[in-house]
Parts: sequence; C-alpha cells; structure tokens
Amino acid sequence: MKSARPLWNLAAASVLAWAATTISAQESSRLPPDVVASQGGVEISLQDVDAYAHKIPESDRPGFFDSPKRIESMITSMLLARQLAQEARIAGLETEQDIKVQIQQATDDVLARAAMVHYRKTLKLPDFGALAQEYYSSHKDQFVARGVVNVKHVLVSTKDRSDDEAKARIDEVAAAAHAHPEQFDALVEKYSDDPSKQDNHGLIEDAASDKTVLPFSHAAAALKKPGELSPVVKTDYGYHVLKLVSRTPDKQRGYAEVSKELIEKLRRDYIETQVTDHTSALRGKPLEANPDLVASIRTRFLPEGTKLPSEAAAEANAAKLKKASASDTPSK
Repeated sequence: MKSARPLWNLAAASVLAWAATTISAQESSRLPPDVVASQGGVEISLQDVDAYAHKIPESDRPGFFDSPKRIESMITSMLLARQLAQEARIAGLETEQDIKVQIQQATDDVLARAAMVHYRKTLKLPDFGALAQEYYSSHKDQFVARGVVNVKHVLVSTKDRSDDEAKARIDEVAAAAHAHPEQFDALVEKYSDDPSKQDNHGLIEDAASDKTVLPFSHAAAALKKPGELSPVVKTDYGYHVLKLVSRTPDKQRGYAEVSKELIEKLRRDYIETQVTDHTSALRGKPLEANPDLVASIRTRFLPEGTKLPSEAAAEANAAKLKKASASDTPSK
C-alpha cells in the first residue's frame, strides 16, 4: 500500500507520548526497524498496520489514522488478538475441525475482497474522454445551471384543520390573489400559517432547488415572469399558492466546465456496472443444493424443547385473536 508509510509517519508523532509511557527507550531501541510495538512475545509491524488499513475504505483512512486514540486502540487490540492467537496455537485449537473451517472462511473472505480489488484494478477501461464529449453533446440539457427562483407563498396548514377546510381556505386565497395580485403580501400576513413569515414575510429564496419539497420546487420552477401566480399546490405541510418574485436565467455549462466531473462519473458508473455484471455472472452459474440439509439449517441452532420464534409468534397471535373473538361474542 503506497500511502501507509507516510501516513504512519505523520500519526507516529502524535502517539509518541503514549509510546513513551508504555515502552522504555531502551526496549524500543531493541525493536527491529519495521516493528511498531511488541508485547507478551508478539510483535506488530508496519506491514500488519498496512493489512489492518485494508479493512478501512481508502477514503476514510486519513481521518482514521489522524486520531492518536484510534492508533493506540488499534495497536493494543492487535497485540491482544495476536497474544490470544498464540495461546490458541499452543493449545492446539487450530487443529479442531470447527476452528479449521472458521479459519478457511476467514481466508475466503480476505481472498474474496482481494479478488474484487484486483478485478477493479485490472479492468480494461475505454477512453472516457471521448465518451464524455459524446455524452455531453447529446445530453446538454443535463448540464444547465438552473437560475435562482425566489417566490413568496401563502401556506394553509392541514395540521389543525381538515383537508377539506384547508382546501376551501386556500381556494379563497387563490381567488383573492388572482383578483388583486398587488395585495399578495397582505394575503401572506393574513392567511399564511407558515411560522417563518414573521421573519421572511413569505419569501422563499432559491425555491426551485432541492432546498424545498418536490411539489413546491416544481411549482416554483414552472413560474416564468415576476408576479405570476401558481396553481394551488399540496405538500406535506398543507396547501400553497406561490407568486414569483424574481428569476435569474438558466445558464448552459460548457464542456470544459463539466468534463472532469463527467469523466469521473462515467468511469465510476462503468466500473460499477462491470462489477455488478461479473458478480451476477458468478451468482448465475448452475447451483445444486441438498434440500434436506438446507431445510435442517432452520432448526439446527434451536435449543432443545423450544419452538421456532416464528412459530411461537404465530401461536401467540392466534391465541390473542381467539381471546378477542371470544370477548366479542354476546353472552346468551
């Protein structure tokens, strides 16, 4: 792993105080050059740290190793695990059949992860630069910086009134707004249930973005000219009428501006598609199973004399329904 050593060097400076309290200067000087720490006759090397780091997503490693506490915990945990493993070998536990199978499964897990990393690294990749240019040319509408849409709105909430009551009230507001659009601010102050109106007087900035809920943002985006009113819009908050305050024009983003992110997206999507296809092909290979053994797994770990949780729950539910039915039966 290319970045492990410099990363460790940076982190080492932060954990010197801890190391100094746990290992004497004389002892540390006897450690081989690549050994990070030793305890109880076992050692942890930088190579061990590199292997441990592979369990952490590459993008998360700098943040993980930036914490002296995490480094200390990692080292002490690795030393403890290695000492316990040494005790297991001395006791001959690695020759027990169930332990051998667990070791094989752990090996398979490591190799499976390594196989996926290898598959990704050795994929034959196309020229994403040419593909990006082609994609941009045929999908220019996807690379438009939308203008900023500012609106004012009246909200009639359904929190403390029925849906029918709220709808009737917002219809009154909409009719008044269309009749006297210049009085929209007064309608906000009189009818809007939006608690933020005390500060913003109904103004919602950048209303067509993902800052607002979808029906609201769609209604805001449909407004073209300042002063234009929206139809009645329903959201989880209630009913709204919107009035366009201002709108800046949309701007087409040039290829030079989007090429880097587009190439990266095409590359990422291509790799993930190939990985999905590869694993699907493996899953799709002919499979043969022993039905009796598969069925036996369901009860294999059930304590003797107990029922399966699903069966116990079904019986309890049936008894509950029977009891409820009996209580509903009129007495003679």
